[in-house]
Amino acid sequence: MVAEEVQPKLEEALTTYREELDRTKRELQEVEVLVRQSTLEVEKLAQRELAVSNRVRDLEVNIERYSKDEIKNFYTTAQEVQMRLQIMRGQLEQIQGRRDALRARQSQLSSIVGLLGDIIEAMQGNAGKNQPAANNGLNTETMVANIIQSQESERLRISLQMHDGPAQSMSNLVLRAEICQRLIDHDLDMARSELNSLKTAINTTLQDTRKLIFDLRPMTLDDLGLVPTLRRYAAQFGEKSGLEVNLMIQNMEQRLPSHYEVTLFRFIQEALNNVVKHAGAHQVRVMLDGSDQTLQIMIEDDGSGFHVSETLAHASARHNMGLANMRQQVEVLLRGEFGIESTIGRGTRVAATIPLP
Repeated sequence: MVAEEVQPKLEEALTTYREELDRTKRELQEVEVLVRQSTLEVEKLAQRELAVSNRVRDLEVNIERYSKDEIKNFYTTAQEVQMRLQIMRGQLEQIQGRRDALRARQSQLSSIVGLLGDIIEAMQGNAGKNQPAANNGLNTETMVANIIQSQESERLRISLQMHDGPAQSMSNLVLRAEICQRLIDHDLDMARSELNSLKTAINTTLQDTRKLIFDLRPMTLDDLGLVPTLRRYAAQFGEKSGLEVNLMIQNMEQRLPSHYEVTLFRFIQEALNNVVKHAGAHQVRVMLDGSDQTLQIMIEDDGSGFHVSETLAHASARHNMGLANMRQQVEVLLRGEFGIESTIGRGTRVAATIPLP
């Protein structure tokens, strides 16, 4: 397929994604208003619940001063306020979940729109040069194929994480819930004990799921930017993996476009995951320097190292897919340069040079 046939389809896709991005932005603004309103309502109900609880405690201490009707009214009011507060908190969590999903979708759409715009611009630039049309089409098709391959690789990684993490845990929770259900009719004490254990397991699964969500798409990336997100991720990653992660960032005071921040975070995340999976390292240094309109990135570990040429020659294999993804993220998505050095027994250094917008 030549460039003349590809470009109109890309332009049509760009228009579609821009329209969806606009709709998502409008919906996000409406949801943000609902979040603020619901948050205020929850705060008011929480204050009222605290006041009612204080009155109930006073009643319990001085119960002889109150009539039966007053006692009944106190407890009824307290239950109503607590129930309304629980309902409002549940509604707020749902709205916040919707807001977070819209933020993630907006960022994803912004990345796609920016990427399609860059591809179309590159095609228009190539069209002005004295190059055969077939070559232009081939280069464009290769770029699009690399992007699709990168997306599919990410989906595979997510599906494996979901299968090995929350899906397994939830299956276990279902089994334990069935055990509780059978125990209720035979041994209430044992059922209560099992329910307490089930509650602990649910909380653990919830925390694991939140960590997975953070790994997949940190909300702080949209709210605070790349640098604070990397600092938090490096600390959590080091604690979880037992790896000493030293993060050094210079000349990165300004926010970058959304698709830059997402891609850079994914690049560093993939590099750290590779260190844990394959390097057997004790320490890793992550350095970012945004001087002179160019971002220099280096991830260096003290692990076992490997034969670079042999590994890159088989980068399409599943266990080497991480390197292929990293190269595509830098060279295809950000138009930068990717390099890797490694020596057996002396560690690995991954580097990238990316032109800043």
